[in-house]
Amino acid sequence: MFNIRQIVLIVLFLAEGIFKILKVARDFTQLEEEVHRLTQKAAAMLLSFALEEIDRRLLAEKDPSLEVVGFRERGLITCIGELKIKRRLYKTNSGEYIILLDKALGIEPHQRMSKRMQELALELATEMPFRRAAKVLSYLAPTVSPMAVWKAVKIAGEEARSEALKLKEDVFERGQVPEGQKTVDKLFIEGDEVWIRCQRGNTKGLGIKLVVGYEGKSGTRKQLKNRHSVAGITDGNGIWEEASCAFGRKWDLSSIDQVRIGGDGAEWIKKGTEYFPGASYHLDPFHLRKRLTEALSFNSKTYESVCDGLARLDRSATLQALKEGARLLRGSQRKKVKELAHYLMENWDGISRLPEEERLGAIEGQIRHTLARRMKRIGARWTPEGADRMGRLLAAKANNELSKYLQQRPSALSGLVESEVVVEKQASHGKEDLEAWLRASMPALRGPFAWKPWIKYVLKEIGTIQRLA
Repeated sequence: MFNIRQIVLIVLFLAEGIFKILKVARDFTQLEEEVHRLTQKAAAMLLSFALEEIDRRLLAEKDPSLEVVGFRERGLITCIGELKIKRRLYKTNSGEYIILLDKALGIEPHQRMSKRMQELALELATEMPFRRAAKVLSYLAPTVSPMAVWKAVKIAGEEARSEALKLKEDVFERGQVPEGQKTVDKLFIEGDEVWIRCQRGNTKGLGIKLVVGYEGKSGTRKQLKNRHSVAGITDGNGIWEEASCAFGRKWDLSSIDQVRIGGDGAEWIKKGTEYFPGASYHLDPFHLRKRLTEALSFNSKTYESVCDGLARLDRSATLQALKEGARLLRGSQRKKVKELAHYLMENWDGISRLPEEERLGAIEGQIRHTLARRMKRIGARWTPEGADRMGRLLAAKANNELSKYLQQRPSALSGLVESEVVVEKQASHGKEDLEAWLRASMPALRGPFAWKPWIKYVLKEIGTIQRLA
């Protein structure tokens, strides 16, 4: 795999670099940083040598119809820094140009980051602004820019959107039924919308819809079991079509007896009952309590009467309590009570008692942790396209599926490298010739600087190892 010349070159590079760093380092922090950069460069050299060997083996095993027409160099940002890869360019009988090494490594033609770096970029970009993510990544690869992070998010977000639209097209236009394997008796689905600030003078903002499906709650903290999230900037029908397709690929919807759909009373959420057999709509208890508190917090008697009517599911008693409370108020307070009455009557069918284990109300926390924490941070402004991409990636991250959307072709390295690491000696040298080569190729062993530590202890040790080999 590696020959002795390459190993000597890397050892010399490390030894000389460390001694130089020791001379100029002001403190341990600088020493640690400089040694880290040095070892990264040495690792990049090793990786470059390995890729050169793979390229040579691809040449030896290539199809006879392929013709080598030259070399092409490309840069690739990796966890050990930016690599400069020189590889052979081939021409097929049909006149097409291909690079076998790129195909074996699974690298796209214009890909700037390795798969590992893309993964890190997406993880950081879904937690913090692009500029800050680039700064953190620069500790691994100094050449990472905020634009490179943005581009990685753009590519992954567009891939997530394309996958969702293709699945929706297959189901609703081609009639393909998703083959969900998991069977459950009940499925709980909740939806809500979060508004974020928009770029380019749009004062209204952008609304991102989130739909979350789960099988129930477990533990003292009421964690959602087998949660699956779907997000995007679209209308009510669009998000429910995407959600039904995604849930249908995860669960066998035909085997589910009951589907509980919860929300804050928005009309687009109620449409979800049209997409799932046996679905019923339920008003989110969180938003119900919020509306009650906002309208009746200043009138405890009316508040208690309304809550009593809701607990007994007595529509007329609830409405009567609100009318009596409104008569005692004036101005904006009366208006709030009337708006509450209208809200309750519009959502009366969704106000029902559910068993404790089936209580809804998880969507507000899901909105906060999945979308708002990243997209509503101070100073954040979004374009519609960028917000849609980020929303989809945040949902994929919540589903532990973020790596699905990395820019990477399948690699084909298997069989190109031996299972054991082999250090190859030059075929033209015997043991005595190799010692002579070391002496001839490293005059520092006998020159005026032979007393220096990196020569005295490192290079002579290499020669000793070769004599004993």
